[in-house]
Amino acid sequence: MEEISLKELIEVLLKRKTIIIAITIVAILTSGIFSFFVLDPVFESKAVIMVSDFAVRLETPVIEDVGIENILAGLSQFPVLTMETYKQQASSPEVLLAVIEELNLEEEYNVRELASIISINTIKDTNLISVEVKHNSPEKASQIANVFSDKFIVFVSEKTKERSTVASQYIEEQKLIEKQKLDSALLDLKKFLSQPEGTSEISKELSAKLGLLTRFKTQVVENELTLEVLTKSLQETKNQLKETPQKFTTTRSILEDTLLADVIRESTGKASQEIAPIQMEAEEMNSIYISLTSRIANSNISIVEVKTRIINLGRAINETQAEIEVLQAQLAEKQHEERIINQRVSIAQGIHDSFNRKHEELRVAESAQIGKDSMLVMSRAIPGDVPVAPRKALNVAIAAVLGLMMGVFIAFFVEYWKTEGIKIAGENTNG
Repeated sequence: MEEISLKELIEVLLKRKTIIIAITIVAILTSGIFSFFVLDPVFESKAVIMVSDFAVRLETPVIEDVGIENILAGLSQFPVLTMETYKQQASSPEVLLAVIEELNLEEEYNVRELASIISINTIKDTNLISVEVKHNSPEKASQIANVFSDKFIVFVSEKTKERSTVASQYIEEQKLIEKQKLDSALLDLKKFLSQPEGTSEISKELSAKLGLLTRFKTQVVENELTLEVLTKSLQETKNQLKETPQKFTTTRSILEDTLLADVIRESTGKASQEIAPIQMEAEEMNSIYISLTSRIANSNISIVEVKTRIINLGRAINETQAEIEVLQAQLAEKQHEERIINQRVSIAQGIHDSFNRKHEELRVAESAQIGKDSMLVMSRAIPGDVPVAPRKALNVAIAAVLGLMMGVFIAFFVEYWKTEGIKIAGENTNG
């Protein structure tokens, strides 16, 4: 493999310098002619849109509690838009078509061609979006930039309003369904309350029975105390009766018995003074014994009456307790039924109120210009006076470098071609 020294390379360049210089000059001239005389100047206009802070949220809030309010909030929540989302929305064909129609650009641009001259960028660490338009006419460039900015804001507003409208329609339909459920629950509650034996009546009757039971038990205690007193009194009376004689003998004058004295006077003819010494013994019932016997009899009667009352009160207590148990079971069942109906009414009322409240919020949001409120054209585009393209000096410099490189390549190629041609001719001659 043949080696080529640096000296030989320099000699080739010097030998073929005419070709190198010529190609470089041609490239420079060609670039200059196109840059200065052929290519039209391109002007750039820039508009800046500011997105308000409440419209830009970097993270979607996570809803951990799945309740009706959170569900409705999810349905009615506005889309979480980052700056990159706004940037992508700005290149929507709907926006571009609106610009074409507004400026009558149908003959000059289609959607793809118009998108090629519009550059949308987000300014780092800000909530600003720049809209840059390049066009041969500075007035046209600024006009397209301004109209594009306006149409983009309208587009965002319409999309947000459209979402609000869809959510509002859905919530309105659900609100009617929940209203029917609420009416049904209220009707069931009305029927329940109109029943003859409601919780209020049963509760009052139960309270009356409990009061009656308390009075019965109080009377039992009172009668038991009375029975205890009567029993003690009876025992004491019996003890007294044992110590009291049933009869006793008395001695008295015959005159004390008027009837007997008269009979003796008539039969004997004696005067009262004569028969006065006559004594008479009589056996009489002890009044104390009779009184004690009467007291014992009365006590026995009273004891029987008290025992009878206690027995009757016991029966009444048992009957009342049985009635109370029945009433308590009825009351518990009625209260359970009423609690279920009230719970249905409460849930239906809460859901209906939530849908109604959210519907009103969406109605207000639907009528508001969300996009126009959250976005603002901070800086409108103005016609530029200095073209941004073509960059003539840069184009000529690049052409000079490329021409020089092409000339060097051609110079080496020509030298190589001639060297190889001489070798082949020499070999043919020797052969």
